[in-house]
Amino acid sequence: MASTRSLLTAAAFAAALVTVTACGPSDDKGSSPAAAKSAAAKATPSAGTPAGDPNQDCGNPPKLPAGHKMLHPIERPRQNTMHAQEAKPACTPNDWIYHGEGPHKPYWFENNVTAELATGSGQTKKVELYQLWDHIGDCLANDHDAVKPPFTCSGSIYDVTLNAKGNVVAIKEVWHP
Repeated sequence: MASTRSLLTAAAFAAALVTVTACGPSDDKGSSPAAAKSAAAKATPSAGTPAGDPNQDCGNPPKLPAGHKMLHPIERPRQNTMHAQEAKPACTPNDWIYHGEGPHKPYWFENNVTAELATGSGQTKKVELYQLWDHIGDCLANDHDAVKPPFTCSGSIYDVTLNAKGNVVAIKEVWHP
């Protein structure tokens, strides 16, 4: 039993060592041409990587379809109005993640808005608009007990479709683990 435990410990240590080695040191100071090229590549962000974050390469930021906007509500919607920040993509180790930025502004809901909440990766369920409003409020208040399966609080980012007047005609929660 002790030898099995020692073998498992050694395997786990080796796997951790390989992972650390695969990531490489935080600064390449090697004298070889390959090391110099690697260091230069790390110092120059790719076209899609925000400046100041040279160790992450997500490629080009996502492009939204015409009429779509990613929003981060700042309070529970009420009286057909949602106050939200525009959400911008940021490169992270897990690819592009949207975060609310800047001042908030009001977005008005049209009649017969299509509302969907995330139920998992890439899956949504249509709900009534009042249910979406309650969900947004519960998640912003960190009242996770009020959010019942199959729904979860998933980052508070919503893909919103706007009409020509700039009013919301569809809103869908973006799932994020």
